Order: sequence, then C-alpha cells, then structure tokens
Amino acid sequence: MIYNFKDKVFIIAEIGVNHNGNLSLAKKLIIAAKKSGADAVKFQNFTAEKLVTKNAKKALYQIKNTKNNKSQFEMLKNLELKKSYYFNLLKFCKLKKIEFLSSVFDAESILFLKNKLKINIIKVPSGEITNPLILDSLNLKDYYVILSTGMSNMKEIINAINSIAKKKIYKLVNKKVTVDNKKELNKIKKKLIIMHCVTDYPVQNQYANLQCINTLQKDLKIQIGYSDHTKGVIAPLIAVSKGAKIIEKHFTLDKNMSGPDHSASLDPKEFKKMVDNIRTFEIMNGKGIKKLFICEKNNKKVVRKSLIANTFIKKGEKFTYENITTKRPGMGICASKINEYINNKSKKNYKIDDLI
Repeated sequence: MIYNFKDKVFIIAEIGVNHNGNLSLAKKLIIAAKKSGADAVKFQNFTAEKLVTKNAKKALYQIKNTKNNKSQFEMLKNLELKKSYYFNLLKFCKLKKIEFLSSVFDAESILFLKNKLKINIIKVPSGEITNPLILDSLNLKDYYVILSTGMSNMKEIINAINSIAKKKIYKLVNKKVTVDNKKELNKIKKKLIIMHCVTDYPVQNQYANLQCINTLQKDLKIQIGYSDHTKGVIAPLIAVSKGAKIIEKHFTLDKNMSGPDHSASLDPKEFKKMVDNIRTFEIMNGKGIKKLFICEKNNKKVVRKSLIANTFIKKGEKFTYENITTKRPGMGICASKINEYINNKSKKNYKIDDLI
C-alpha cells in the first residue's frame, strides 16, 4: 500500500498496552477507535524478557498510575500480547477497515511484523532512537517507518535517520543541521516520518514544545508528525496547524481503568472530538490561494462600490471628482476605475445616484 500523508492527516489511536493483555478488550478498543474516526490503531510488540531486566524500576508516572511498586518487568509481563493475538487483531482490523500498526522493541519484532503480519508501517518508539540493534535492522524499501523522538536532541535524531537510511544524509556543523546527501534524502523522505514527541504521561503544557515541529521541518526537510502526551485535544490541533501530517494519541475506553497509560489517554468521546477538530481544520485551511469564492459573489455585488453620479451630469460634460463618486452597489463600473474616467466626457445624461 502507498500512503500519501499530504492528502489528509493520518490519525493513530495508540492503544499501546491499554488492552491490559486482554484480547477481548483489545477488540473493543479497535471498534471504539474506528467509531471515533481513527485511521489506524497501534499496539506494542514486545516480550518483557527481551525488553527489560527483571529488577528494573518503573517510571514515576507508572508507579503513580498503577498504584503499586512492582517492577517494570512484572508490569510489562502482565501487559504482553501473545503472538497469536496479533494475527487475530490484524484480521479484526481488516474486518473493521482500520489500519493495524505496532511499535517494535527488538529486531525480532521487526521481522515478525514484516514477514508474518506483512504490515506496511513500522513504528520505532522514542526509547529505541539510540538503539542500533533496531535502527540498523530497518529497511525503508520494505515498509514505512515512523520514528518518535521523545527524550532526544537533534544530534540523536539525525544519527538515527542516518542509521535507518544506511547513508550519511545529515550532519551537524556548529550545532546547525545541514543536508549532506540530497539524493539520498529524496529517496527516504516519502517513506520516513519523524514524530515530535515529549516523553511523559501526561506532558505538562510548558513542555509540549510544539514550535519544534517547525524546527524539525526546516532542518530535516522531511515529513513531520506529532505523538501527543498532553491532556486534552488542543495540542494535536496546533500541531496540525503547524504542518504535522500524522497525529498519534493514546486511546482508552475508560481513564479509570487499571494500567500505566489509561489516565493519560483520550476516551472515545474525547478522541472523536479531536478527530472532528482536525478534519474541520483541514476543510477550513484551504489551498492557500487567494481568490473569489462562490459564496462571496453575491456579497461582492452588494458591498463593493461602483462609479456613481454625484450630481446631475449632462451629455458631453467632463467627469470630475465633484460630479462622480463611488457608492454601493458594486454592479456597475468598478470603483477602481475612477481615475481613468476623470476628464473624460460623458456620453449621456446622468441623474444623481445613477450608475455611470
């Protein structure tokens, strides 16, 4: 499948681990995401044993949201999806006509998604942006890659892109990003999307840093999206207004459910509001061409001005600024022509307020 992210914003409902390891709940989330207007749902393909050590501590937000001090390994083990579930969910997504996506956390997951599930888009989460075991395993010839950039700086981002592309496309010169290989950039720019992201759950408004979307666009000259972890639906709309082509937002059926990410997610009603706002923006944003619209034509006749006789004017009398003026309606000679008429002779008699 070929995606053209320029046609409309691609909106991803990040189910992530909000299925709580339950297949039935995962399907309910897919149904709700489709009804809420999402273009895709995204899961996370991981095996706890390969992702984290058994004594690794949870992040502070995870401790707060799960209300326990169990290890990160224990938490993630309970949130794993069985491999067989992915086939089931992919089939279910096709039935519901919504795209199935997944994040990868190891090289084996990349092969599983490509060779077994045969999906077209692979998401690299922010935590893997400095992991060559994943970046070097990606192949833009086989699928699209969405790369999240939470917790990273520009040097780490361009190093990751260079690794994915297998070419040195960018370099930093005096802390400024320069394109080192325009030919290779043109090859990858249709298949690689960079997501501005701030990794916290939820992100406080002062850390959203949405202006960075413009910075990434200017420096990387590549398609930019936004993975949002703020509360509410304002940030995604601002991101789209700045040119973001993909929006990703965590999605849940109920913010009060047990789990690390539910409280920082949107419920179906909120998600639909976000989607509706984005689709409305796309309609209202237009094509950027200043022109007369159909809806304005009748109003133009009413509110524009025409050349009007300001006094009685005899045939053969010269037009002056005293005997002609500009008034509504705009159904006669356009007011912009007044200077061309001055000192020309009238070809007929005019009464006051006659159109010239």
